[in-house]
Amino acid sequence: MDYNKVEDAVLKKAMEFFKDNAVSFFGIDTRIIASAETEIKNIDIKTNYTDYLFYTEDGGYLHFEFQTTNKKDDLKRFLYYDVSLFYKEGRKVRTLVIYSSGIENVETYIDAGTIKYDIEAFYMKNLNGDEKLEYLRGKISKGEKLTGEDILTLTFLPLMRSKKNKSDVTIESIELAERIPESNEKLQCLTLLYALFDKFGDEISKKKFKEVVTMTEIGKMIREEGIKEGIKEGKAKGIEEGKLEGIKEGKAEGKSEILIKLLIKKFKSVSEEYKEKIRKLPEDTIDVIATDIFDLEDIRDVEKYF
Repeated sequence: MDYNKVEDAVLKKAMEFFKDNAVSFFGIDTRIIASAETEIKNIDIKTNYTDYLFYTEDGGYLHFEFQTTNKKDDLKRFLYYDVSLFYKEGRKVRTLVIYSSGIENVETYIDAGTIKYDIEAFYMKNLNGDEKLEYLRGKISKGEKLTGEDILTLTFLPLMRSKKNKSDVTIESIELAERIPESNEKLQCLTLLYALFDKFGDEISKKKFKEVVTMTEIGKMIREEGIKEGIKEGKAKGIEEGKLEGIKEGKAEGKSEILIKLLIKKFKSVSEEYKEKIRKLPEDTIDVIATDIFDLEDIRDVEKYF
């Protein structure tokens, strides 16, 4: 996927959360140790990147694909990618394909003579999205802490079986995530929804999604990222609203002020002492804190950067 700079920080954090929780959600008997580069350079294939790719503790790869269609050539494409990956790195590849609710009973095996290729299919049709939505709504309304599986469940609701259309379920998921009281859990849900909807949504749904997400915490964060980008690029032409806003506002506000705002959004308040120390930090250090902000669990964690 071709993501612009404004979205990179959001999508990388979504990938990290997916890495830490996907194995238990999908019932996979292995452990992921790190994200892997999805693009295979210098390999002449039409689709030389995949959705998600991770290193596993046994020295292999775990390859995830999300599919909302069931095209006959998809399995050949996965084979082509995995064989190319093995050719380049010599690592075994395990591929799990997650199919949205409208798909079932797909072909999972190719017999190409000497080459035998088999993927694992996970059918979202088997999960009742309406029941899970009500379960999560009740848990959030009571202020209960969400597990990693809860957060992935909320994210994947648009792919599950439902009596509602996908667009409506997506919007309900965003609105429900916005009501999560704990700020880290809220951002984890919204970043995953933001990242994955790029794959799931049709153009009409994407337009509606952008209208709703603009009003959420993640929308605000993307605009803040745009402001930082604007500080760097000045008059450079931006394509996304966040970057355009950044070009206008970036000149008026320093990086330190943007960082302080992000910290206030995350921790509700920042002491005057910390504000003054942040304003005195060099630009490189401020960039590091901005990148690490999702990993901070307490405002006092910023002291290690002073």
